[in-house]
Amino acid sequence: MKDGTYIVRIDEEGIPRLSEPIAVSSGYWVSTDGVSVHGKLDEAGIIDALDLMELHEGAIVGLWENEGLTYVDKSIHIKDRTQAIAIAEVCNQLAIYDCNKGEVVEV
Repeated sequence: MKDGTYIVRIDEEGIPRLSEPIAVSSGYWVSTDGVSVHGKLDEAGIIDALDLMELHEGAIVGLWENEGLTYVDKSIHIKDRTQAIAIAEVCNQLAIYDCNKGEVVEV
C-alpha cells in the first residue's frame, strides 16, 4: 500500500482495513499514536498493526515508510501549522505532513 492517509473500515468479520485514501490540499496531518514496524508491510501486516491500535470505523490512519521503518499512525487534520507542530511535540512525533506543499515537516 502506498504512503498516504486512509479511512479505516471494519469489515463484516470485524477486521479493520484501510479503505479509500483521503486527499486534502491544505492544512497538516498530525499523528497522535501508532505503531512502527521494521521493513515494508504487506496487507496482513497492516491488518495486524490496525488491530493492535484498536481502531473504530471511520478512524483516520496515516501510513508511511521512512529509512526502513513503516509507520501506521492515528492521524488528525489541523489547519494551523503552529498548532500542528505543538500537537506533534506533545505526541512525541518526528514530523507532520504539509498537505499544501506535499512534504514532510520535521518537528
